[in-house]
Amino acid sequence: MLPRVIIDPEGDIVLQLHEKQPSEAAADGKTEGEKLETRELIVSSKVLSLASPVFRVMIGGKFKEGVELAEKTASSETYDLPLPEDDAEATIVLCKILHFNIKDVPEKPTTVCLEKLAYLCDKYRCINAMKYCGGLWLRNWLLVCDKEDPPIDDLCRLLIFAYVVDLPYEFLGISWKLFLTHKGPFLGPFTQAVILVDHPLLHQNVARELDTKRFQCCKSFHRGMMAPANENWQTLTKNCYRAAKAVGSYFNSLQITKILPYDLDFTEHRFCDLIRKASLLPYISISQYTCTLRNCSCDVESTYNLSSKLQEEVRFIKQQQGTFICLDCLKAEGGSKYEGNCRISHS
Repeated sequence: MLPRVIIDPEGDIVLQLHEKQPSEAAADGKTEGEKLETRELIVSSKVLSLASPVFRVMIGGKFKEGVELAEKTASSETYDLPLPEDDAEATIVLCKILHFNIKDVPEKPTTVCLEKLAYLCDKYRCINAMKYCGGLWLRNWLLVCDKEDPPIDDLCRLLIFAYVVDLPYEFLGISWKLFLTHKGPFLGPFTQAVILVDHPLLHQNVARELDTKRFQCCKSFHRGMMAPANENWQTLTKNCYRAAKAVGSYFNSLQITKILPYDLDFTEHRFCDLIRKASLLPYISISQYTCTLRNCSCDVESTYNLSSKLQEEVRFIKQQQGTFICLDCLKAEGGSKYEGNCRISHS
């Protein structure tokens, strides 16, 4: 048995959890393997009951656990409560927070631990007790995301935690980061966000919402990118080639920056790369090219920067960051915004 974790020295319940440990043979490097060992946590039944209605019913009512706990309490003994399905690491963190014993609680738990904490919060219905620390953890993770691009799986787990613990601002920030760094659509056989698809803790289709938002941005980017080709150039099919040369040079710059080739879903692209590449496009205008014809109507052609329409669409896409996916709207299936109940501003 592993050493006991004393969360409350005067606790009356011993939670018994299973924790995977390397086998002795694996520790010697001869064979690989794991074994389950029991980890015990000494906690207070009063604290668990106050924080969780599930524990309140389980150990404070007429269930087997409640009756046995009362008998043990009467004889001043601790009561052993097996929880074989609960993750040991996540349960220790949860119980420390519930008991305000946070000295050794990590400042930034792993995303795997956070996902398991989300399961526990959902199972024991104690999300309110997790909001403060959960918000701090996610903000610490978002600081990391500002400096580097974490794996998509990590972002998905962070999003699941923010969804379950009901943290709208953190959910917004993580969903935006996931949108920027995900390659291609969120739905379909090539999605990188496999964890989000049919996840048991997500009662709304988060992957579909992300995919819808991404496709809207794809259409916006496509519209800006193709604007020079759709311009009503008066001289494009005449003997004057100023417009044709400018448009050709513009599309050549798209190839050089590797925005092209593409499909309407931008399947092989990440939006963080598309936005960065769009900022690298050179200034290209019809005014940079000369005409050798007399009295040519090209003088009335527009002389704007051909990438300016794309830059406008990129600015529009970046403005979506503040309202990208509203957690309240998502859970209310869009009704929260019109009822004025959203915690983030839609203005």
